[in-house]
Amino acid sequence: MPSEIKNNQNKVIAFLAILICIILILIPTPDLLKIYKPDWSLLLLIFLAINIPKEFNLGMAFLVGLLVDVSKGSLLGQHALASLLIIFLVTKFHLQLRIFPFLQLTAVVCFLIIIYQFILFWINGVSGISSSFASYLGPIISGTILWPIIAKLLGQLFIFSTTKK
Repeated sequence: MPSEIKNNQNKVIAFLAILICIILILIPTPDLLKIYKPDWSLLLLIFLAINIPKEFNLGMAFLVGLLVDVSKGSLLGQHALASLLIIFLVTKFHLQLRIFPFLQLTAVVCFLIIIYQFILFWINGVSGISSSFASYLGPIISGTILWPIIAKLLGQLFIFSTTKK
């Protein structure tokens, strides 16, 4: 299969996945589960930055972050800045992250989600917006639990230039 077709197919799948992430952000959840709603876009961006870093890098992270800001109605640029910093770290170390065992990669993703939530906490604190601790802890727990499922599902959809084990 020519590389142009693979790249175009990966881009189409990625843009559809981004659209699904925005829809999942907009879907209302019950009050009990609201604090455990994961950051779908962050999980997708981490997956794309690890596996396809040339096509989906900092620019895409910033744009998706802005989409999340607009869809959540939060401060404009809050999620954009946080996702930009996380995806910078992921693209910088994507070759090392690719060879990690799956359990270790899940732990690294958990740490990245913690950093992401801390950046959001810091921006909210500077701007005077108060939130409960559970609203920052919930996405960390749910994102860590859902990462293996999301990574396996997305790994089946994308075409990689090297084989994945």
